[in-house]
Amino acid sequence: MKKLNMDSWREMFYEKIEEVKPQDHWDLKMHQNLDYNDLGPGWKQSLQEHAFASFQCSWCQHFWSSVQVVILFHMYLDQHRRKGWVKMRVFRQECYECSEGKLEEPNFKEESVQRVLENLVISIREKCYGEYVAQLSEVTVIGRHYGPHRSDHCEACRLGIHQRPKHMMHYGRPKDTVYHGTSKDTMSPVQLPSHDLPQDTICCDFKLCCIFCIICIFIFIYMSSWILKLFK
Repeated sequence: MKKLNMDSWREMFYEKIEEVKPQDHWDLKMHQNLDYNDLGPGWKQSLQEHAFASFQCSWCQHFWSSVQVVILFHMYLDQHRRKGWVKMRVFRQECYECSEGKLEEPNFKEESVQRVLENLVISIREKCYGEYVAQLSEVTVIGRHYGPHRSDHCEACRLGIHQRPKHMMHYGRPKDTVYHGTSKDTMSPVQLPSHDLPQDTICCDFKLCCIFCIICIFIFIYMSSWILKLFK
């Protein structure tokens, strides 16, 4: 399989970003020293955790594939100069068949690169231009994928970047983007069960009920005394 170099990534990225933002010039460069959440002023971040790629050990020639290849992007748009920059870091994986312990670079097929870049462009539109795009490309596994993700052989896992529980896994939308969903924070009060209501709200309701009962008692006593006076 032909290995795609950075020029291939850049060429495909130019085509995709020009389709949606032809008035701005964007550039994409590899930065293997890029750090997660280490952002300069005005820079935005996007993390794709489920790209598909293959690896081959340079020591024992063992071959494996993964659908959990992690790619980090930092993005910056200079609106006055109509220029944008993207820094990219692809996290490596280590062979688990030998004791060499060398982190290997992933090898992406063109289809996988296309999906990664489609999601990158959507992240740029959302984070740098303030747009909202509803749908991102899902991962399509090309070929066979063997076994679960081996976090002890993953560079991103070792750095604490890729530590997502299985029920939290998603395919497509990059991490650190805020979405609208159904949760206790977004439900209206009538949808919340009573045991989830704040304690001070419950206490306030109880006090109001007590006050109402006392007022009713006073009204009853007053009306009773008034009626007795009428019949005297």
